[in-house]
Amino acid sequence: MVEIVVGAVAVVGIAVVGVFGILIAVNIALLLRLRSRIPQCRLWESTDWW
Repeated sequence: MVEIVVGAVAVVGIAVVGVFGILIAVNIALLLRLRSRIPQCRLWESTDWW
């Protein structure tokens, strides 16, 4: 019984991490595409919070 619960938690955790990873990758790709398209990216450099 414990193994089933641990396995389910592991599967759900991996799925959540995968979904978040895909969302973050898509957001980064969109940001890079917008930054390359817009020539005025001075706002990004001035508000650098990395």
